[in-house]
Formats: sequence, structure tokens, C-alpha cells
Amino acid sequence: MNKFNYDLGRKCLIAEGWVPKASVNEVAACLRIGNERSNAAVPSILSMIKAKDEPPTYFKTNKFTYAFQAMVDSYGIARYREINPAVFTIVTFPYEFGIMFGDMGHGFLLFLFALLLIRKEKDWEGKKIHEMIEMFYGGRYLILLMAIFAFYQGILYNEFFSLPMNFGSAWALQVGKNFDNSTFTRLDFTPSKTYAFGVDPVWKGATNELLYYNSMKMKMSILVGVIQMTLGLFLHLFNALHFKQWYDVWFEFIPKVLFLMCIFGYLCFMIVFKWCTDYRGQDNANSLWIKQNNWTQLQVANHTDSLFKGTSKAPVLLNELIFMVLPPPAGEKDNLYANQSVVQTALVAVAFVCVPIMMCAKPALLLRDHKRSVSRVRHTEEHTDSEVAPMINDDGHGHGNDNGNGGGHGHGHGEEFQFSEIMVHQALETIEFVLGSVSHTASYLRLWALSLAHSELATVIWDKLMFLLISIALPGDNFFLRAICVFVGHSVFFFFTLLVMMFMEGLSAFLHALRLHWVEFQSKFYKGDGRIFLPFSYHKLLNEEE
Repeated sequence: MNKFNYDLGRKCLIAEGWVPKASVNEVAACLRIGNERSNAAVPSILSMIKAKDEPPTYFKTNKFTYAFQAMVDSYGIARYREINPAVFTIVTFPYEFGIMFGDMGHGFLLFLFALLLIRKEKDWEGKKIHEMIEMFYGGRYLILLMAIFAFYQGILYNEFFSLPMNFGSAWALQVGKNFDNSTFTRLDFTPSKTYAFGVDPVWKGATNELLYYNSMKMKMSILVGVIQMTLGLFLHLFNALHFKQWYDVWFEFIPKVLFLMCIFGYLCFMIVFKWCTDYRGQDNANSLWIKQNNWTQLQVANHTDSLFKGTSKAPVLLNELIFMVLPPPAGEKDNLYANQSVVQTALVAVAFVCVPIMMCAKPALLLRDHKRSVSRVRHTEEHTDSEVAPMINDDGHGHGNDNGNGGGHGHGHGEEFQFSEIMVHQALETIEFVLGSVSHTASYLRLWALSLAHSELATVIWDKLMFLLISIALPGDNFFLRAICVFVGHSVFFFFTLLVMMFMEGLSAFLHALRLHWVEFQSKFYKGDGRIFLPFSYHKLLNEEE
């Protein structure tokens, strides 16, 4: 009752509060039931009033979406009617976690843990449980999706506790005294023969294993990062369209998208273009051409222009990105396609033009609008003064209304326009976006780094703990020694798997995925400076008092 206002004239209590539009009828029904039960002589009246303040933000969640919304709210509460990032986080967060935690065995263990938490819903729901367990229990469906995506990425990486599985590879490991670990023979000579799904198992143990995985995962991380940042910019567009902020559409969204696409969108194009180029086929074509012409090494060196580039001259994409700004050395021009340097020069020029547009266009137009508004207000005041002047007597007393119409309009809408403040704010946003485009793209490389670290650490645990302990007992015939080594090997393997891989690596991947969403993704469109809707509840008040 202390939150009510007392109306002396009508001798009643008045309370103001926010109610979700979908719950108005429910609140009215509750008031009606309260009147009937209390036998009140005067009924309670519910009326809609026009509020001056911005409404609070309310998102209706369930047990599945609660954890995702809580992650977003930890960063900041959405403004009223601002796009809610939690909708996209339901998919993107587990997916990025799966990239860093990709392993079928580890994903399956995480899946079992999530199922255990979900199975305990009937026993734990609404009851007081341990703080640590409650944290995992609240995110049980988040953990479930994380496990599913980790299992899926493990299928793509073809790793089960770091071990590959063979479902029809075109290659086989050659075993013998004259062969080493990385010697493979071709089983299927069909040129189009590829592995059915995911990575071919022969890459595990190959001498260029790390080179392949580094290249594949690094490029995949860049593609995922640029796609997610582009999604963030388009969500910024939808926010601007909804709030009718047309300057944000034309002078923020468009130049930002052009800048990002001209530099890092073009990098993604080069990645896909290089993937689609058959450099191995070019090597075969060059070899066939050299044999047909019976060229010597000296003749080959003199006829390089008539040969394909091949794998030895495949361009390094990082160098190609640098050559967009700096002139390439001799012989390094147009490595990917014809007229490449011309295209890159045009893209860099467009990117540079976008920077002053982002920085200056919006503040200049706001200044123009402010001057027009001030001019319009002054013209209105002069016109009003000329009409009121004949109504004033010689003694200076007026016969008209004294409503103060002339005051309070000197600053447009009641707020002082500070061009310098707006300009500094826009300049900082532009600099942050330009520099952030580079740093945020590089930040997505953590997907590659943690995925590689997860895979290599799992390999070390298998090779140096499990396999090493078991191999100690293999040469001998002592059954008890073998049994002890196998038991110790499995025990140590599962201990390190649960402690290091599942807990520490899982927590690390979770935090890195969270950072990618908070900083790299949400900073593109999400203000996060709103206030949350807190419904009135006697239950919460009584619990707080206790």
C-alpha cells in the first residue's frame, strides 16, 4: 500500500504500473475476483494511461529459452522494442561452442550429463539445491544443444576421443619395415572419390596433418566470423527501420556493410575461390605438357608463362590481403585471377570512402535539421508576437491568455543540441567500427585456436597416457601386469578426460563463445541500455524480508 498515491478529491488510492499488453485482461479478471471476495462497495478500476517514460523490456521465456535470455541480459537489458539477440544466440552459441569443442566422444559425455539434469526436473524443480548444481541445472537445455553441436562438429572433424574412424576412405596406411607412420597407398583411383562426410581419417598421422587442420580450421573461423558480424549489421538495419532512424540506414548501415565486405568479405571470397581451384589438377596438367614437349628443367624455367601455377605457386591469402594496400613484389601480381589488382584497388577505394561518410554525414545532417528547427520555431514565435501585440493596452496589460506559449522552445524538443558532443560520439563509433572490423575478425580465430588445442590435447592424453601405459605390458606375457596396466591406463585416461577435457576445456570454450557473442556480435547492433520489467509479486517481497 505504500506504493499507492492518495487522491484527496476522490478519496481513493491510485497506483501506476506497467502491464504486458497480453496480460491486461488477466489483470482485470484478478481485480474483479478480488472485489467479489472482499465484498468491496467500490470496485477497482483499471484504465490505460499514456506514459511519458520509455516502457521496460519484457521477454516471455520458458525453461528452454531461459538460459539464453539470461546470457544476453548479463550483458545488458534490451531497449523497448529493440531486437532481442537471444533468438539468434539459441543457434549461434551452441554452434560456436561445438566448433571449439568438436569431438564425438566428448560431445556424447556432455549429452549424457544434460540428459541427467533434464531427467531430474521433477525432483529438483522449485526446490532448494546446491548453488553449483543449480547453475548447471538452470542451463540444462543450453548444455544439451552444446552437446549436440559438439557431437556434430566431431563428426565433421572425424574425431572420437581424438581417434579417427574410417567409413570408406580412398587411402590406406601402409604397414611394414620399409614404411613409416605417414605412408599411405591409394585404394580407389577414381579422381572424384572423396570421403563421405567430414575429414578423411588418413589426415590423422600424416606428416602434413597440422598444416591441413590449421588451414581448414583457420579459414572456417574467418568465414563464420564474417557471416556473424554481417548478421549483426543487418540486425542494426532492422532496428533502424523499426525506429525510423533513416540516417542510421543510409549513413551507418550501408557504409559499414560496404567497408566490411570490401575488406573481409573479399577475404572470404578469396578463401572460397582458392578452395574451388584445383591446384593438384594444374600440377598434373603441367607434368603432362612437359612430357609431351620433352622440356628440360631450363626449358621449363623459360616457359613458366605457358604453364599453370600449380600447388608450388598457390597464393598465400594473408599476403594477398596485405597486397590490397601495399604494392605486391614482382611476379606476385594477379595470383588468383586476371585483373585481381584492379579489383582490389577499387575495393580499397570504396572502403576508404566509407570512413568519412560514417564519421561526418550523420552529424552534419543532424546539425542541418537542428538549424531548420530553430529557424522554424523563431518564425512561429515572431508570427505569434505580431498577432498578440494589438491585444496589449497602453498600460501593458494583455487581454489574452497567459499560458507562456513563448517559453521553452529555444532548444527544439527541450534538449540542448550539442554538435561537438554528437561529432565526438560519431567519430568514436566510426573508429571503433573500423578498428573493430580488424580486431573482431582476428578474434574469431579463437575458434581455430581452441579447436586445435582441444584436438591436440585429446591426442596427447590418448597417446601419452592410455596407449603408453597399455603398450608397456604388451611385450611381456604376464597377465597380471597387463591387467594392472590396462586398468591404470583406462583410469588415468578417464580421469584426465573428465577433469581436463570436459570441465576445463568445456568451460574455456563456453567463455570464449560467450565473449564472441557479447563483443563481436552484439556490439554491431545491440545497445543493451534498457531496463527490465519486474512484475509485482508478494512472494518475492516476503522472501526478501526473510
